[in-house]
Amino acid sequence: MESETEIREGTKRERTRDRLLVSAQTLLLEKTAAGLGIRQITTHSGLVHTSFYNYYPDIPALLSDLSALYGATHLSAITGLDLDNAPPGGRLARITRLTMRILTEKPEFGRLVFDVGLPVDFLESRLRLQLKSDLARVVESGLYKVADIDVAVSVAAGSFTGLALDIHRGLLSPDKIDIAAAQILLNLGIAPALAEVAAHEPATFPPPPVFPMRWLALPAMFRPDDHH
Repeated sequence: MESETEIREGTKRERTRDRLLVSAQTLLLEKTAAGLGIRQITTHSGLVHTSFYNYYPDIPALLSDLSALYGATHLSAITGLDLDNAPPGGRLARITRLTMRILTEKPEFGRLVFDVGLPVDFLESRLRLQLKSDLARVVESGLYKVADIDVAVSVAAGSFTGLALDIHRGLLSPDKIDIAAAQILLNLGIAPALAEVAAHEPATFPPPPVFPMRWLALPAMFRPDDHH
C-alpha cells in the first residue's frame, strides 16, 4: 500500500520547484544523471526553458536538491516507526527493515541511488548520525562494548548500503530482509538472542513514500528554510 501523502498547496515558487523535481525524477527513470538536460526537464514540466534558472544554476544544483529531498523523505518515513519503544538494537533493526521494504516495494528509490548516480551524501550523513545515536544508546545500556564507535558506525553504514544494493539488484529476496538485519546487529557485537528479537519482532511498518518525491509532501520540519 502506497503512502497517502498530503501535498500542501504551498507558494507558486514552491509548487514550481516541485514540478521541476518531479519532472527530473520521471526522466531519471529512463536516463542517468549524466544524460539529464535542462531543456528536457522544462519541456516535461511545461515550463519556459529560462525559468529553470530561477531555481537552479545548473543540473548539478538540481541533483543536489533532489539528493536532499531523498534524504528528507527517508527521514520522514522513519518517523512512522515507534523507535522510542524499540528493544535493544531495535532502532537500527527497524530502520533497516523499513528501508529495505521501501526499496522492495518502490524500486524507483533504489534506481535513483544505484543506477542513476544521484549523490547521496546528505542521506548518508543523516543516516550515520542516526546510526551513531542508536549505537551509543546500546553501548550505554551495557549490552555490548565497542573499541571505537565511529568505526562501528562505518561498519554498520557499509553493511546497510551493501544490503540495500543487493536488495535493489535482486541478489537477495525480500524474505531475507529480517535475517540480514539480524546479521548487521551480530556484526556489531550484539548478543545473538537480542539480535534475533530485534530483527524479527512483530512490527507495523508505514507504507513507502510516494514517488516522485515532492518537498511539499513533507512536513515543514523536514524542509530547508529556503523551501518554506
